Order: sequence, then C-alpha cells, then structure tokens
Amino acid sequence: MRVRDRGFTLIEVLVALAIFGIVALALLSNTREQVHMAAGVEDRLLAHWVAANTLTDLQTAGGLPELGNSETSTVMAGRDWFVTMRVGTTPATEVRNVDIAVSSYDPVSGNHGEPLTSLIGFVGRRSN
Repeated sequence: MRVRDRGFTLIEVLVALAIFGIVALALLSNTREQVHMAAGVEDRLLAHWVAANTLTDLQTAGGLPELGNSETSTVMAGRDWFVTMRVGTTPATEVRNVDIAVSSYDPVSGNHGEPLTSLIGFVGRRSN
C-alpha cells in the first residue's frame, strides 16, 4: 500500500493564519505610527520656514519693527499658519529682538494650535 502525500491539517493552517494576522497587525500599527511622525516632522519643517520667511521679511524691510506683540496669519504650501511675534529692545538702540512663534491655523473657526516652532532673531535699521 502506497502512502499518500499529505497536506497541511486544519490546525496547522489556522495556526499559520493566526501568526500571519499578528505580524500583519504589528506592521500596520508601526506603519501608522511612522506616517503620523512623518506628518509631524513636515508640520514643524513648514512652520520653521514660515518663521524664517517672517524674520527675513522684517530684516529686509529696512526699518525697525514696532515694540510689543503682534499676531498675523499667512499661507504657505497650501496651508494656513498663525504667526505670533514679540518684539523687544536690545542694548543697541538700532537693533530689536524678535521672537516668532508659528502654529497651524484654521481660518474658518479662527482657532490655532500650540506653537510648532519658535525662532529668535534680530532686526537692525539698515543704513545706506
């Protein structure tokens, strides 16, 4: 009598499917976390560019910005950003200290989140 080749039993198949399911779930969870972290890095990078552009605009304007706090919104990369500036004095009268904070912004509701980045710089009066 010839021995027939046997396949996998039902128990073996179920165990293999369970192992595959656990591994797939772990990979899916890890992938979701990686995508979330990448989106956060993109948000902070764009916010930093907004802050750097704001500081550059102030530095190239030629005058000294007004002392005190100000808030504005801007658009970059198709997204709305909320910019908060605090302008203070320095020991040099022709130089101002500027602290810029940028957060995401919803123009419909007017709500903005916590600052994603902060940039400190100096603006001086340009002499010709």
